[in-house]
Amino acid sequence: MEHIQPKRVLLTGCSSGFGLLTAIHAAQAGYEVIATLRNPAKKTALNEALRQAGATARVEILDVTDPASIQEVLDRIGPVDVLVNNAGILVMGSFLDVTDAEAQRVWQTNYFGPVALARAVAPGMIQRRRGLIINVASLAGLVGHPFNAAYAASKHALIGFSRSIRMELRPFGVRVVSVEPGYHKTEIIRANATLSEHFYDRQSPFFEWNRGFLRLMMDRVIPKAAGPEAVAEQIVRIIGMDRPRPHYVLGRDARWACRLQRLGLGAWLEKEVYSRLRRAVRQENRRESEKKARRRKTNTGSPPAHPEPPAPRTEGQALAK
Repeated sequence: MEHIQPKRVLLTGCSSGFGLLTAIHAAQAGYEVIATLRNPAKKTALNEALRQAGATARVEILDVTDPASIQEVLDRIGPVDVLVNNAGILVMGSFLDVTDAEAQRVWQTNYFGPVALARAVAPGMIQRRRGLIINVASLAGLVGHPFNAAYAASKHALIGFSRSIRMELRPFGVRVVSVEPGYHKTEIIRANATLSEHFYDRQSPFFEWNRGFLRLMMDRVIPKAAGPEAVAEQIVRIIGMDRPRPHYVLGRDARWACRLQRLGLGAWLEKEVYSRLRRAVRQENRRESEKKARRRKTNTGSPPAHPEPPAPRTEGQALAK
């Protein structure tokens, strides 16, 4: 009986979230998994997570923004049957407060990195007349995202790239799928999300709005975000499909937002988001005024009426879990 070699799956951004869970589920499903991450300091934790899950995968260090790093990994692992471009970063702040260097870092990781990897693996797939490229984009790439313009734009570009090369690679039996999740509890909106250098710049016209947006995220969005498990499971199902759909919108919030867009209610959705943001700005301003009042009382020797809340995060600091 002929031995069938399992598909070799190359995944990026596997230190946490979608990437980690997809690596685990794909390995458990019998695929030959190469789980990659950028930071060598996180390699031990990734290996331990795989061990605890009873999953076997090869772990490689890969910087998707470095062509030499990409080529070195591909030279070591050999032909790739499935590429899952999952690595991504996010820098929060208004488009005026995000520096050129910060925006370029987002684009290099979220767009140019996936493009470089697709270009690196596609020739082999074309020669073998089979292959699958899965690009993990975002709902933000479909509907936009205030105070995350660079991230939303990079994901919008990734969706456009996926749709374009899907037609180019179709004659060669290579399929391209775009996965577009809504909010999920992953490190992209927690530890891997950083605040822009000028996020807390009081001279910025967006100072209050930056703070209000962060308050909205921490109080309303992140607590209600879905877990990442369902997205990872769907990606593994796509790997096993003979004829996957061109794109998958994942998450209740993402499906709801896209449905509103199709119904011509995109303007209403923007108005609703803006209304919630304005409320968050007012709430944050009240907190700031109360905090100043407590400080004044403390400086005059009077005890504060309430315990002092945690100090705001400094510029560029990553959001905590």
